[in-house]
Amino acid sequence: MKSSFKKKAIIIGGSKGIGKSISTNLRKAGYAVTSCSRKEVDTAKLHSVDTFIKKNKLADLIVLNSGGPPPKKFKQITVDDWRKYFNQLFLSFFLILKNIEIKRGGYVFYISSSIIKEPGNSLIISSSLRSAMSSLLKSYSLENLKKDITVINIAPGPFKTKRVKELVKDIDKFEKSLPSGKIGNPDEIGKFVRFIAQEKIKYITGSTVYFDGNINKSFI
Repeated sequence: MKSSFKKKAIIIGGSKGIGKSISTNLRKAGYAVTSCSRKEVDTAKLHSVDTFIKKNKLADLIVLNSGGPPPKKFKQITVDDWRKYFNQLFLSFFLILKNIEIKRGGYVFYISSSIIKEPGNSLIISSSLRSAMSSLLKSYSLENLKKDITVINIAPGPFKTKRVKELVKDIDKFEKSLPSGKIGNPDEIGKFVRFIAQEKIKYITGSTVYFDGNINKSFI
């Protein structure tokens, strides 16, 4: 008799863009997916994260995903900006990883950004905090090797998402300027996550995978 039990996946930032594509693909892979919008958990607000953690103690797979701050030059950034986005892009993810247990053999996917490779001068907060989270994730992956938890940092470049539309004025012109002549489709990342989890790919743990069409500099 075939078991009706489904593995549980939690997708933070799973209601649109890359997160939505991951949610869709994991459902196709047979996961019971909890796909969270900001309404379900607002990572900029620690009380919201605390409430979410109390309701979700265990998972087979977690995706950590969040939008970033608007572009600002160095001298435009305020202390309040740092406080808000420190919670949203770093501290909340740390608390989720610390307090939601990933089952043995499970997966953690962090959606960072290709700007961790080559930061620009406009997305300073985003590149700084995503780089810090990437470093933390590496330590987390080492600590969980014996539990066979696979940890992957996915670093997208420009994709067909609302975020890129906010950052780039002329999409067509921008797209033609890229090495590949196109921006990415979120479904590629969704399919990648699905393949890794479905095929039980494990030896990739601790890696950063760049989905950026071979861009070798910050795209903004």
